[in-house]
Amino acid sequence: MAKPLQHLSAHEPVSPDDQDAFGTLLRLSSEWYWEQDSQFRFTRLIGDEVHKLGIAPLLLGKRRWESNAVPVGNDGSWDAHKATLAAHQPFRDFLYSLTRVEGAPQYISATGEPVFDPDGTFIGYRGVAKEVTRRVLDDQMLRLEHAVTRRLAAADSLYTGIPAVIQTICESEGWECGDYWEIDEAAGVRRIRHSWGIAESPIQRFMEASRDMTVSIDNGQVGKALASGRPNWVADMTAIRRSTRAKFAADAGMRALFVLPIKAGGRALGALGFNSRRIREPDERFLQAVIAIGDQIGQFLQRKRAEEIVRESEERFRSLTQLSSDTYWEQDEEYRFTAIQGVASAGLEARRDLLLGKRRWEQNYINIGSAQWAEHIATLDARKPFRDLELCRINHTGEKTWTSTAGEPVFDRSGRFKGYRGIGKDITARKAAEERIQYLAHHDALTALPNRTMFGELLHTTLALAQRHHRKFAVMFIDLDRFKIINDTLGHEAGDELLTEASHRLRQAVRESDIVARLGGDEFVILLQEIDGIAQVEMVAQRVLSSVTKPLMIADQECRVTASIGISVYPEGGQSEQELMKNADIAMYHAKESGKNNYQFYSNQRNVPSLERLALETSLRKALAREEFLLHYQAKLDLHTNRITGVEALLRWQHPDLGMVSPAKFIPLAEETGLIVPIGKWVLRTACAQTVAWQREGLPPVCMAVNISARQFHDERLLDDVRQALAETGLEPHLLELELTESMVMQDITRATRVLAAIKGLGVRLAIDDFGVGYSSLANIKRFPIDTLKLDRSFIRGIPADSEDKAITEAIIAMGRTLSLTVVAEGVETREQQAFLQQHACDEMQGFYFNKPIGATEFSEFLRSHTEVSCAA
Repeated sequence: MAKPLQHLSAHEPVSPDDQDAFGTLLRLSSEWYWEQDSQFRFTRLIGDEVHKLGIAPLLLGKRRWESNAVPVGNDGSWDAHKATLAAHQPFRDFLYSLTRVEGAPQYISATGEPVFDPDGTFIGYRGVAKEVTRRVLDDQMLRLEHAVTRRLAAADSLYTGIPAVIQTICESEGWECGDYWEIDEAAGVRRIRHSWGIAESPIQRFMEASRDMTVSIDNGQVGKALASGRPNWVADMTAIRRSTRAKFAADAGMRALFVLPIKAGGRALGALGFNSRRIREPDERFLQAVIAIGDQIGQFLQRKRAEEIVRESEERFRSLTQLSSDTYWEQDEEYRFTAIQGVASAGLEARRDLLLGKRRWEQNYINIGSAQWAEHIATLDARKPFRDLELCRINHTGEKTWTSTAGEPVFDRSGRFKGYRGIGKDITARKAAEERIQYLAHHDALTALPNRTMFGELLHTTLALAQRHHRKFAVMFIDLDRFKIINDTLGHEAGDELLTEASHRLRQAVRESDIVARLGGDEFVILLQEIDGIAQVEMVAQRVLSSVTKPLMIADQECRVTASIGISVYPEGGQSEQELMKNADIAMYHAKESGKNNYQFYSNQRNVPSLERLALETSLRKALAREEFLLHYQAKLDLHTNRITGVEALLRWQHPDLGMVSPAKFIPLAEETGLIVPIGKWVLRTACAQTVAWQREGLPPVCMAVNISARQFHDERLLDDVRQALAETGLEPHLLELELTESMVMQDITRATRVLAAIKGLGVRLAIDDFGVGYSSLANIKRFPIDTLKLDRSFIRGIPADSEDKAITEAIIAMGRTLSLTVVAEGVETREQQAFLQQHACDEMQGFYFNKPIGATEFSEFLRSHTEVSCAA
């Protein structure tokens, strides 16, 4: 048995009493004691809890990371903890999960310190640990509740709030999709009003098939939850013979179902339903959390419905609430207060002693002037009733309080006028709500900028003044070019932070008299009022571009975004509000097509290309299904052996009407619309299949290079797509090379390193395309498990005349040789360029000088003929 570490490092022997006390402590504590040897393998685990939990057999003789354990945080990587151990540093409260084959993960918190013998030699670690699963899961549920609270607080309507909550719960707890059933009590039915699901075809089909369903309130599992008023959890729906959506659920492979009734004020408003393709047993903590969440949602629904009623008809709201107070007052024939009774209106009740014996206009109300009081007194003198007299004053705490009052004249039996009586109520809360609603109706909740509605009103006023006084003004339509990448990569909170910072920068870039508004998403608009000429607009546009492109720190990451700006100037760029906005939008798309990070003015001659772009996008959405895509192939020549060792697959689009569409036109469009992901998956499989087909023809094996787009690289299914393409085609992994640009891998280095390592783990080669034009450093290149650097064609173009291009090319080749990487030169078009590359030991070249991109059949013949020549030589 291993000698305890404490004996090896102690300066004095441990007494039997101390050992007994230590044993008693471990028996009574939820913690256990552990020791590791110098190789970090567990040698001792002492304590009742570690054996009761059955953890000891999983750890003894192993390192912490060899027991199906995963650290919490650091993206599940052990690197940081291993570095601590390697440095022989102590650690505290290190949290990791330990998952057994048959059950859910157990969370363990460990604290340890290094142990040295009397000579100072490191001999291992010792420490204590405890199981903290309940605490971790409770924290997870608390974070879920807070996340839902934030989502609801940020939502401006039911149509954004409920799907956001469904998404939050699904992503937090691993449900594939969810929906909200709304009750229509008048019709006795319920309908799906909102839904969210992961972006997988079976899930989307399931949601689409369910979207238009209308069923009776008490039907199915949802009806069961509504009837009982309690959550309904079905671990496996396949065990239920009848279900409202049984066929749709079966087609999508759904198993577990969870239904949460949503109530407010004791009344059922609807229900949230969640589906999973896994069998899931009821989770008590989750159930407790979602009950609280259900109350939040119920309050949210109730509040939003009330706000919608206010927006639809303020007059209706006033008529329903104007006489709801039970504060009663009386005045004499001189209009002095003689009685005030009731407690419902705290604002009036608190001031009763100040009002008695005085007239209403003798109080310090701030919202009514002398003319209005004269009108009110005229009403009283005419002995007419009055309603909705709203009065505002400042109370002793400095806050505004509002009162609404209504009254009628009082006469005795002889008809003599005796005064007035009426009721009043405190409407401070209602006024605050109305002011808030009015504000939100005209402002963006995130940035506090004017929204589309308010901007439209301001533009209308500006246009009217410009027409009357013959002035010029400009509308600038702004789109943040890389917002979606940052939002998808770092999360919605980071995206919100970016939008907020962008709004600040835009406001600082313009004059006080100019208007900055947010239209939605990452779209902003600026109204430049009373401009002198185009030069002034250009100066503002340059200032906006400069301000937006400055780096900013978001989620501990330095981020940069650029802007594409479209400008329409009145009157040349449009005669109406609609024309000015539409034309600025069109100009903005021209700015994007011109490479982004620039501004463009609207011109009538440019409208035609925008219509062409819309038609092209429509055709592009159908091209994959119509099998209009094809691949061309360009060879890579080994400059040492003069053999073809690789080939790059290049996407082409054969449009039925337009003919061969330039990749420069449709690939950016596919990237922008997200169509590049399914297209890229098709390219990957087709290229792999073609490589295998050439081998079956007896041709030598060549490495197939396939370009990966930014959207593909950030798609969570990329690794599965690569694995599936290899499996379905039978291509050996080392014959596939994926090409990525520098900018892709540098956006999020931590994630990129993880993804590239996973791809490399499949045996696939990796290449950095267009190297030299990005912003990666030698240190970062060393971190990535890449095999190839592809020299950007812009450096090759100037060889041998341009000395700077020659120096850069030599330096990159030398760097590649130092890092044992294959260096490929792109865009080689002359004999002199090839000679220069051979002279400086470049590994491979690719370009029109040797081989233009050609179809699969032509390339087969080209490869065969070149192989025969090479063999003969």
